[in-house]
Amino acid sequence: MNEHEYRRRIQRNRIVQEEKKLIRQQLRQIMIVCALACVILLVCCLWSAEPTYAKTNSGDTSESCVALMRWPLNGAQVVGKYDAPKQQWLPGHRGVDLLADQQEAVVAPADGVIAFSGSVGGKAVVTIRHGGSLSGLTSTFEPAKTERDVGAHVVQGERFARVEGESDHCDDHCLHWGIKSEGRQYTDPESKTRTVRIGLKVL
Repeated sequence: MNEHEYRRRIQRNRIVQEEKKLIRQQLRQIMIVCALACVILLVCCLWSAEPTYAKTNSGDTSESCVALMRWPLNGAQVVGKYDAPKQQWLPGHRGVDLLADQQEAVVAPADGVIAFSGSVGGKAVVTIRHGGSLSGLTSTFEPAKTERDVGAHVVQGERFARVEGESDHCDDHCLHWGIKSEGRQYTDPESKTRTVRIGLKVL
């Protein structure tokens, strides 16, 4: 191999190495841009998500984010979490306690019918029996009073009662909201306020 051929190969190797280096740099830049785009997309999704219930778009026939129920108090603040008893007869916290003032308005978490209004164990109680997709579920509120008659229909978001009376849950400064089924199985009300994605299944 003469000197000219040797130099030519050296030059070609340098060019190949520089091209590889440039390709690696370009790939690194592409990966960084993709990672940033994913982070931005995730932040946008989290920013746009609603913590309680999302409004549905009546014109959207494909899918939407909805919640089965809304909070019974505006600006609800949970001060007592749901704690399911291991057995129905054992102690537990069969609902959530929401910070509330006396005479504060209570709104219907979902459509239904007022099933009971009166005193239970010395505490003022109002219940709503729900229908539709929530058929078989009953919401219980205490301490609460209503001027509506038993059997009156209420729609989600409608004011139907007020916080009034004594409670053994949080020193008369809360509203207790419980949900039970026809089989007296209790569920966490907070789980009903979380948004879920509902879409039409194409057959």
